[in-house]
Amino acid sequence: MKAIHDDLQHTAADLERVSHDLRGHVLHLQHSMHQADAAAVLGRIAGLQTSVADLRSVADTISY
Repeated sequence: MKAIHDDLQHTAADLERVSHDLRGHVLHLQHSMHQADAAAVLGRIAGLQTSVADLRSVADTISY
């Protein structure tokens, strides 16, 4: 069970890094002619953050 817990935490951390990196792209898009794309990327970031929270929540329920 510890391996599953650790995998969930690791995956959550990876997704958090991806969402952090995407924020940099959003800043670029917001200052370019692709502002509509920035809104779409923000939506994807929100989805990633929801997944991060869900993964961590599941990991927290695992006892080992």
